[in-house]
Amino acid sequence: MDLVTEVGEGQRATVASLRTFQPQGEGQTVPPESAVRFLTITNMGEEEPVPIEQMFAESPPLGFLGQFTTLLSVYFVPTGQLKEGNAWANKERIFLRADLLGEFRYQVTSKEKVGDRECWVITRTLLKPAVIQPEQGAQVTKSADRLWVDPQTGLIRQIQREMTLQVREGQVLITTVTLALKSAQKVSENIFQQRSQELKAVKGLHQKVGAPVLMQPTKEKLDEVEKAIGDFLQRYKDSPYAPHVETWHRLVQFIRQRLGQAERQGRLLGQAAPDFELPTVDGERKVKLSDLRGKVVVLNFFAHWCGPCNAEAPRLEKEFWQAYKDEGVVVVGVAIWAQEDPFKVAQAFVKKHRLTYLVLVDAEDKTPNLYGVEGVPTNVVVDKQGIIRYLQAGFDPEGIRRAIEEALK
Repeated sequence: MDLVTEVGEGQRATVASLRTFQPQGEGQTVPPESAVRFLTITNMGEEEPVPIEQMFAESPPLGFLGQFTTLLSVYFVPTGQLKEGNAWANKERIFLRADLLGEFRYQVTSKEKVGDRECWVITRTLLKPAVIQPEQGAQVTKSADRLWVDPQTGLIRQIQREMTLQVREGQVLITTVTLALKSAQKVSENIFQQRSQELKAVKGLHQKVGAPVLMQPTKEKLDEVEKAIGDFLQRYKDSPYAPHVETWHRLVQFIRQRLGQAERQGRLLGQAAPDFELPTVDGERKVKLSDLRGKVVVLNFFAHWCGPCNAEAPRLEKEFWQAYKDEGVVVVGVAIWAQEDPFKVAQAFVKKHRLTYLVLVDAEDKTPNLYGVEGVPTNVVVDKQGIIRYLQAGFDPEGIRRAIEEALK
């Protein structure tokens, strides 16, 4: 939903653009993700770039939403260009980067109906690849749009896009998208004033969230943001912008959870590793952590359904178990949070990745609480005396390697 809030000097239009998407999750309900972007559209229909801090606040950096920071290449085409056979070229930004320009050719080709409205069809084509990161070979090799344009207003009523991005040599990402304008209307003065109040409150919230909360979160910052979120949702609970505020609320709660996790894990560093006893993946025996005293132990908490865990396992096998086992290092996988039979899925995980290091199964999920594990993978390095020297969510091979080397001294 786009709302034109102001038309200023040089026919520049200020637009509040609400973008809400419903990601699809296999067998589960995924909350919608929503952004509210404040755009300045030039008299040529292009979106002006904004500071990256503003972008972070307007579009919460979530997996799905991040792909839709920009939606339209242009928002309208000057009506003077709408003549059959007319062609022109423009240098335009790619990905909203002011320093990354591509030359695009426009061609008015024909007329087609969109619904009951006849529109001009315009092709918009990138004339040559645009290099994004020369050192990695990343470049946009294709950007091809078809635009259906209202002949009276120049407004784009439908767009089809295909873009090809060469991420690095040999790796190509192709995206396609089709968007259609559902309706265009002038809102009443009362609704406009209500939306303006809501958008003013959203802007106030944007000043509190974004990069400061994402990069350097503190309890005080999170408390301030959650209060602002609560105030908005209480005052404007029926606002169309409420889903965007709720998106930020979920993200702030996640950041608070990770901050608490980091604090709890930080308190464990330098302390004796909590002891536990678990069965091996084949169920034939039990192993106590304290039985491994005198060796450096790398504990890897993982879940069979976790993508990063699956990517990490072969590297644990090769880079840590095979590389260090003759130096007194033991790698121990701890299978947690199983969605099916714990032993069955753990055995399949071991077989899939051809693991030879020790894998234990925590069918009751008790060990995550001992080590403050709130996300997988989480890796722990315990020294020969049973003291925790490293504890970190995610997979940081260099950090694990440094901890092992220090523990072996």
